[in-house]
Amino acid sequence: MSNLFIQQVSYEFEDFVAEVMKTKYGGETTVTGTIGDYGVDIRHHREDGLYLGQVKAYKNNVSFDPIAIIHSNMVQEKAEGGFIVTTSDFTNQARRYASSLNIELINGEQLVNYLIEGLKDEEKELVGQPKEA
Repeated sequence: MSNLFIQQVSYEFEDFVAEVMKTKYGGETTVTGTIGDYGVDIRHHREDGLYLGQVKAYKNNVSFDPIAIIHSNMVQEKAEGGFIVTTSDFTNQARRYASSLNIELINGEQLVNYLIEGLKDEEKELVGQPKEA
């Protein structure tokens, strides 16, 4: 991916990730926008509480910095957990840092798997419903 492509798709990617997370975990998602979000791109209200997310359309692996930002916001807002989603992957340091913080790290491959799982679940729901006359 080129850097220009990544810059152009970042906001669309946030919307896409919000829909995938909603399909995977249920609840309601809100994309926060670009001003005054303090590093939180998605607010996800699930059955068990609030989860805060950050989305990174990156070419290179993500370091621990976004994890620290999400964790700080989780503490401030008393959120149940958090998640970071990237098109790439995470550094080993980032994985170690997030391991005890209730922050899910979702790389590009996992995101595609979440999408496929969600589509299969939606298909099952449609098949299980009676056909319209």
